Amino acid sequence: MADANAYDADVVVIGAGPGGYVAAIRAAQLGGDVVCIERDSKEWGGVCLNWGCIPTKTIIASAERYVAAKEAAKLGVITGDVTLDFAKVMARKDKVVQTLRGGVQALLKSNKVRQVIGTASLESADRVKVTAPDGTTQSLRAKAIILATGSEPVRLPIPGLEGEGVWTSNEAVHAPFVPESMVVIGAGAVGLEFAYIFNAFGAKVTVVEVMPEVLPAADADVARELRKSLAKQGISFMLDSKVTNVARGGGKLQVTVAGPKGESQLECAVVLVGVGRRPVTAGLGLEAAGVEFGKTGVTVNERMQTNVPGIYAIGDLTGKYPLAHVASHQGIVAAENAMGHSARMSYRAIPAPVFTEPELATVGLTEAQAREAGHDVIVGTFPFRPLGKAMAMDQQDGLVKVVSEKKYGEILGVHIVGPHASDMIHEAVAAIELEGTVDELKHMVHAHPTLPEAIMEAALDVHGMAIHKMRS
Repeated sequence: MADANAYDADVVVIGAGPGGYVAAIRAAQLGGDVVCIERDSKEWGGVCLNWGCIPTKTIIASAERYVAAKEAAKLGVITGDVTLDFAKVMARKDKVVQTLRGGVQALLKSNKVRQVIGTASLESADRVKVTAPDGTTQSLRAKAIILATGSEPVRLPIPGLEGEGVWTSNEAVHAPFVPESMVVIGAGAVGLEFAYIFNAFGAKVTVVEVMPEVLPAADADVARELRKSLAKQGISFMLDSKVTNVARGGGKLQVTVAGPKGESQLECAVVLVGVGRRPVTAGLGLEAAGVEFGKTGVTVNERMQTNVPGIYAIGDLTGKYPLAHVASHQGIVAAENAMGHSARMSYRAIPAPVFTEPELATVGLTEAQAREAGHDVIVGTFPFRPLGKAMAMDQQDGLVKVVSEKKYGEILGVHIVGPHASDMIHEAVAAIELEGTVDELKHMVHAHPTLPEAIMEAALDVHGMAIHKMRS
């Protein structure tokens, strides 16, 4: 007779997103017998791979090429008529997603992680119930459980904001057509990326944001610079405004917006709700296991432990940072602790990119956050406009901003809006992680002509020493 108290695995991971599958692999690398559960055979890789990071960036790559081809004549490249095959754009997106999804499964298999398809819920502090698509169930007992169920789009309680013509990010990545016009609710990363995509493809786009500036969590200077650049591309912005009603008539959506000057009406083909995502906690059995959670997600400490010994939570489920790379790192921390090691999660130097054109990327404290924290702040900035490489690329919009502490020159934050900002930010990530100073950054030799020279110049500007910045 089987021992009812025997363990079926060392670690059971619920969810195979960028947090879950990474956690499963790390636990297996440390010698664990690991099970990874995913509710749908078509969702290996989670939200990031199937609904977020990868499909949007693949579509954005097409948008960038489309815009560049139309503007190539400015660089002396005559292309003739440029047309868009949207169906081919979406087909390529699907192929990239399918390839990477298969890659996740292959990685799990190569690390001898057992893959289970089904909906999982906690039965107790060490048992997981899995319901397969055919309705059959099994119960798995594990020494440790890692919760990685991710997030789902936020739906706003606005009259008329449902039904035909209303998209969330989930529908937008599978868009069957480019709408003639679109109203985007929310000017966070999700809203701005889709605004950029559909504007580039020819839609008339208006973004409605309840806060006074786009990307409310970003440094105000770079957020404003990005908005100005997107506005030059044709995107309209209504700030300090909110959508209060959506009605239908004449084959269009009638959107009521309340703003500083009262109510106004917008007409569009599609409303895209881009206000973000919320943790998926329903049906997970958190109550049965006694796991503490709230509206913002499951409560964890720096070791990614919940209040219940042996149960960990990672990724969007924790409500910390809704970023795939954060989920992956949290997954590694949780897996190492689940396997008896000692690891802690640090949020000191988390890069946060936005993949519009130009891109925006930040790390560390904004100027406002640094001042609120009591630092004696000194700031340096440098625009891309006079930079040789940016001029050669014909991508001169944007700037770099360095936020530092005055006495010792420690770098507190770096904020970039400009070409390849998502790549450039990692120099700043390393500097902040290593507790680098402005003096160290400005004395690093930067190759010429390159975009990261702007980081060096911004560091120099902290003390008014930028070489290529005009003085007033």
